[in-house]
Amino acid sequence: MDALEGLRPLAGDITIEREGPDRWVLCLRGDVDTAVATRFTSQQERQRVVVDAIDAGDVTFVSSSALALMLLCVEASLAAGRSPVLRAASHPVNRALQLAGIDTVFPRPEPDAGPADPPDAAAD
Repeated sequence: MDALEGLRPLAGDITIEREGPDRWVLCLRGDVDTAVATRFTSQQERQRVVVDAIDAGDVTFVSSSALALMLLCVEASLAAGRSPVLRAASHPVNRALQLAGIDTVFPRPEPDAGPADPPDAAAD
């Protein structure tokens, strides 16, 4: 281990953000390596993290430790009666989930149905 490694800022970040009174989102950004996942786990004092969504759309690199953390959050959320969704995932996250064979563990939100078709003006 490099003596300066502890002094360098981490290239990624994991946070929990609040959306509304009772909605929590696990947000991952940048290079989410083992050091980033370990720091987050330590900050949470190893408590189980319950969320309603995971946003990994701004991830440029994801480690197996970060994938494990995402899995633990989904497990804790399901146990708490929540139905977490992976609402955004970058290409590196999608690829890592596919390679690990766990992409189906992370449900995606239903796509918007979009506006209804306008009535046919010719039918008047």
